[in-house]
Amino acid sequence: MRGLTRTRLGLLAVAFVLVIGVMEVLALKLGSMDFTVPSSGHPAVAENPGGN
Repeated sequence: MRGLTRTRLGLLAVAFVLVIGVMEVLALKLGSMDFTVPSSGHPAVAENPGGN
């Protein structure tokens, strides 16, 4: 066995590109979703950060 042949290396490159493409599409679909987070009515920033 001489290691990776050109054909096998080419197939691995194509598979890698396809996997990255599918991950990009999934990231775009996830990024376009709206997730509603229930708020407790408290502000996200403390009014007195020093604790006074």
